[in-house]
Amino acid sequence: MLQNFIICATSVIPSVIYLTIGIVLKVCKVVTEDEVKRFTRMTFVALYPFMMFDNLYGKNLAESFNVWLVVLAVGFTFFQIASSWGLVSVIEKDSKNRGAMIQGMWRSNIVLMGLPVGIHIFGKACVAPVAIVLLVVVPLYNVMAVILLEIMRGGKANPGKLLKGVFTNPIIIGAIAALVVIGLGIQLPVIVSQTVTTLSDATAPIAMILLGASLKLESISSDRGKLAVVTIGKLVIYPLLGILLAAFLGFRGVELGAILLMVATPTALASFAMASSMGSNGRLAGEIVVFTTIISCVTIPIWLFILMTIGLI
Repeated sequence: MLQNFIICATSVIPSVIYLTIGIVLKVCKVVTEDEVKRFTRMTFVALYPFMMFDNLYGKNLAESFNVWLVVLAVGFTFFQIASSWGLVSVIEKDSKNRGAMIQGMWRSNIVLMGLPVGIHIFGKACVAPVAIVLLVVVPLYNVMAVILLEIMRGGKANPGKLLKGVFTNPIIIGAIAALVVIGLGIQLPVIVSQTVTTLSDATAPIAMILLGASLKLESISSDRGKLAVVTIGKLVIYPLLGILLAAFLGFRGVELGAILLMVATPTALASFAMASSMGSNGRLAGEIVVFTTIISCVTIPIWLFILMTIGLI
């Protein structure tokens, strides 16, 4: 049991260290807020495709792909969206706050925290199910967030822009490139594959440091009630329901871990930028990212420890 606890605790220690480095850099004014935004954008565009490519290339996707895992991931995401929408609509009357809170309860940071934790727990060679879930839910997150925020500000989502946003997403570009290479049976030269792996390995540390530098701890003020609702839903209620459903349906090991990392990771940093640019409460969205990121460094190891102790992963 102690060994399980150590494994689970160490799974988030790198993320905590990277976040701390980012916070220190921001406090010491090594980087400005504008620089953090530019570097974050650069990392997203230049490095995320390599991370996604590397986590799919070389894997036997036919063996790793489980259609029922994908169905569960998509179905549970829609359940999260519908239930959080209904709950927040009852307890919060301001539509600007509603948009930030609703997406905060289901839009997970599976890319920055889920995938690295999955690699730590299961090993890079076995993490394909996590990457497949990521490949499916990230476009869904983006599309549904746009629809949600447009509705909340009284607008109407443009289908053409939604599709363009999906297929120009760097994560999706990297995944499509990997699927093309795998489908055509192309064997990359060693020097190329090694370079891709190096860039992939650099992505999470750089992105997490930038996330730490973007956190605004001083902004958490009058929204404690809203933050509590979103955080409990995001990191406790939905992970519990997702784990119970996945276990009941027979998922075990890395596939159950993939569902856990989908539902238990903190709110995605992109939710802050999207809320700010689409007329929602950007300040509240940022507070949600900060709060859920900090608390998840405790809750994720707890969930992993429980599942490992009872032998489900």
